[in-house]
Amino acid sequence: MSSQLKRFVWEKRISWQGKTLQYLQKLREWQWLSSEELRELQQRQLRALLQHAYEYTAYYRQLFDQHHIVNRQGQVEMERFAQIPFLDKTILRQQYASLLSADLHNRNWYLNSSGGSTGDPVEFIRDKDYFFWSEAIKALDDEWTGRALTDRQVRLWASPREIAEGNEYLRTRVGRWLRNELWCNAFCMGPDEMYNFVKKMNSFRPVQLLAYAESLYELAKFCERKRLAVYSPRAIMTSAGVLYEPMRQTIQRVFQAPVFNRYGSMEAGDIACECEYHTGLHVSSPTHYIEIVDSQGNPAPPGEIGEIIVTLLREEAMPFIRYRIGDMGAWGKEPCPCGRGLPLLQEVSGRVTDMFIDRQGVWVDGRVFLYALDSRMFISKFQVIQEQPDMLTVKIVPRQWTDDPQKTYAAETQEVVRVIQQIMDCEVRVEYYQELLPTPSGKYRYTISHVPH
Repeated sequence: MSSQLKRFVWEKRISWQGKTLQYLQKLREWQWLSSEELRELQQRQLRALLQHAYEYTAYYRQLFDQHHIVNRQGQVEMERFAQIPFLDKTILRQQYASLLSADLHNRNWYLNSSGGSTGDPVEFIRDKDYFFWSEAIKALDDEWTGRALTDRQVRLWASPREIAEGNEYLRTRVGRWLRNELWCNAFCMGPDEMYNFVKKMNSFRPVQLLAYAESLYELAKFCERKRLAVYSPRAIMTSAGVLYEPMRQTIQRVFQAPVFNRYGSMEAGDIACECEYHTGLHVSSPTHYIEIVDSQGNPAPPGEIGEIIVTLLREEAMPFIRYRIGDMGAWGKEPCPCGRGLPLLQEVSGRVTDMFIDRQGVWVDGRVFLYALDSRMFISKFQVIQEQPDMLTVKIVPRQWTDDPQKTYAAETQEVVRVIQQIMDCEVRVEYYQELLPTPSGKYRYTISHVPH
């Protein structure tokens, strides 16, 4: 079947199943609105969401009354929005039933859960309308990279369980065939699997390569070490992890294709993505209301890193209002030259737990360790973990394993300790491993802080 016929069949299928294509057309048009017009659109949707939450959920009705978010007529006072306390995973678990909309029985809803990359997964409800908006956002992001619907795509992703077991359902295989998708499992990243991935990609010749940022970075370094010839797609989309600049440079150098970074999560869907100008990540403001706050909960000025707070504007089955997603980022200081009115994130700098805290309580951005350690030739993979303010553990997978790596790499260990102590005044413990595994969600984390923030 030709690509054009596959696209026709797939578009007919998703049109029959729901509103994805309708919402995609809306997003195509809305992206070119002015920033003022988009803010007005966003505020109307935010007001409607808050009103629904007050009228249909027990949790928000009590919360809004307690913090005087509504007036005597039961109407939401938008100027008091910042008085609404943050939602977090603990509240989700404790108030699960009271967060559900009273009209849930009339909605086509489904159960979902976070990936657990921090070891703290949580379950939540979503409805089909939210799903259609999410699919439309993905399709628009793909268009920014030059990939049209059903253009060939290779995914280096954490595949579902049946893929890992070699037991894909027929429906799954047919859907991927129609969408022109080739999936490779990011859970399995040994040398044999990476050789096989490159072979499949070279044969499939995709328009776009979609991958976990960390997984693709490891693959790119492997290809460079082994001097493997790899096919260059039109574009690369990375997601599900922080794309540090050295990672971007390595991936682009190896695959000879521009990298587009996308930010999202299981709880909130796709939130923001780079356009062709790569000056930051455009927030999907018609579907997501984003705040960036400092340690006191006040709005952070453009360019200053703070905690990202998310409100889902198109989800009413289980409203997420001012949700602490657990990530850090900063607003851009200048608008993007592309002309889109969508607000711009300057960067997403990682999980809150990727931020380290020194003895004085000052935050240290964990990405500094990537710059300090990643270029050292004896290191294949590493992870920096903070258990307490005066102690860091550096876990290292050396390029060549020996019976006694502490002895073999004694000089290198001393240099690692010296470099780390230049960054933070603390004790440094270096441990050697034959392998460091990803999180249960399939993502790999270079930096982890267990110190309470």
